[in-house]
Amino acid sequence: MNDGDFIELSFELRAGADKKLISTSKEDVAKSENIFDDKKKYKDVVLIIGNEDMFKEINESFKSAEIGKEYEVVIPAKDAYGLRDNKNIKVVPMREFQRNKINPEMGKEVNINNKIGKIISITPGRVLIDYNHELAGKDIYYKYEIKQSIMDGKAKVQAIIEMYYNLSENFILSIENNVIDIQIPEEAKFDVNWLDAKYRIANDIRKYLPDNDILIKELYVKEEKKEESVGEKSGKQQDAENKEEKNDDKVDEVQK
Repeated sequence: MNDGDFIELSFELRAGADKKLISTSKEDVAKSENIFDDKKKYKDVVLIIGNEDMFKEINESFKSAEIGKEYEVVIPAKDAYGLRDNKNIKVVPMREFQRNKINPEMGKEVNINNKIGKIISITPGRVLIDYNHELAGKDIYYKYEIKQSIMDGKAKVQAIIEMYYNLSENFILSIENNVIDIQIPEEAKFDVNWLDAKYRIANDIRKYLPDNDILIKELYVKEEKKEESVGEKSGKQQDAENKEEKNDDKVDEVQK
């Protein structure tokens, strides 16, 4: 297999000497190791060999892997999320939390001055934050099994959308005459996450399916006008008719 190939696989991602499960595509494994999330979809994933978002050790393993066989790749801590560094543990004044309207709590992940860290200590007037990655200092273990190689263009586009946006199954896709037609679902039209995802998706499609143009459609259907039922009158029409009836009554009284 080569860079740019699309592969479908199952996986388990573990960390540390105890090989604690961090993430998996297998629902039964997630349940057995108490990390199951009922909001998450557990299924085989599609990845692109050579993708820069993956560790190089995993990419290299993919290139020599065979379909249907299980492999485990070990990434040393220094090449994964780095070693723990005490310099990344900072004291932050309580006033910074007040200014950002954040209530400090032990173990809470916070964003202070565009840096994300975890609170590890709270004392009067100051808070200790650990800015090391939560997996820093831990070796990473990635076990996987390739189920198949993806060749269909439409399936590749679907996979790219899913990498950046979690509602991929609701997109309407077609490829005809070297034009990739993507119609986005209703729920994505007013989602700020889609604005960022759209450019990443378009960029990857151009990279991995370079012989195609891309057409992204955002269809806003016109609202249907409600027709008045027979005999139904608007408030203004009814008021006008009531006024006419009152005037007629006054004329009758004068004539009498």
